Amino acid sequence: MLGLTPELVGELDEKQLKALLKTMYRSLQKTFHPDVASAGKSGPDVPASGDKAAELNLAYESLNLDRDPAGFRRHRKSYLAKRPSAAWRNLMLLKNQLEAQLEKENRLAQNFFSYMTSLSVPVQGEPPEGAGLSVPLPAKSCRLGLLDVAINNNVRQAFWLTGSNYKQMEFDQDGALKIKAVGRGRFSRSNFIHLIGCVPIQSIELEPLLERTNSQSFREMASYPGNLHPRLKVLNLISLDNFKKHVLPILAPTLLERAYLFSINDAEFQKTGLISLEGAIVKLDLI
Repeated sequence: MLGLTPELVGELDEKQLKALLKTMYRSLQKTFHPDVASAGKSGPDVPASGDKAAELNLAYESLNLDRDPAGFRRHRKSYLAKRPSAAWRNLMLLKNQLEAQLEKENRLAQNFFSYMTSLSVPVQGEPPEGAGLSVPLPAKSCRLGLLDVAINNNVRQAFWLTGSNYKQMEFDQDGALKIKAVGRGRFSRSNFIHLIGCVPIQSIELEPLLERTNSQSFREMASYPGNLHPRLKVLNLISLDNFKKHVLPILAPTLLERAYLFSINDAEFQKTGLISLEGAIVKLDLI
């Protein structure tokens, strides 16, 4: 009633609390006392009675330390019981610290992602142990064999086989990219795909992070050979949030065997903001 929180009441001794209560009481009465509130005013906004002032009087009188110290201490103890427990305060503190840390990590991931996608010179780095041959990005003079992850997952739900899920990517000595898509017989030039990097297959459970779609949109997808079964669900796409949270911390700016390869498809990224999964690299050859 007098505007003091349980936390503040707990920090003051009795004399300090008595003085503060008196100050708060007088300040509030200067606002709510009918003689003060209606002085020189008229109209519907002027208080018609001194109900608020009367409530303040009752509250202040019930907290009279000189006249009723036992009542004062009883009210104080009861009010202090409304304070959050130490465990709750520690929990809130940890929650705030965690939110601040997550925000910091998100900014770091976004900055690193911006850096990775703007690279114009090869980035040297040590490949993970057991990764085999590696090629730094931007890639040159190499050929990749990849397994299409979406087809590999979705074919389990189909009633018929879709054939091979194998595709190839080839970089010439100048870094120009050509792709032989799944089911295609020849390579075609690609100027709109920018590779970001790889994550070793054993280091991430990728399927739960991939985007899904309904059967209607899948029937219209021309990137797969033939007419796919309508129960096909998984896409070779991952949201930027999932990519930054789960992939970016372990991403290597190199091409690695036995690793998932991620890229930005200009049209797809501008339209949806989704990162593309090129596939799982199963073969890497220098040419």
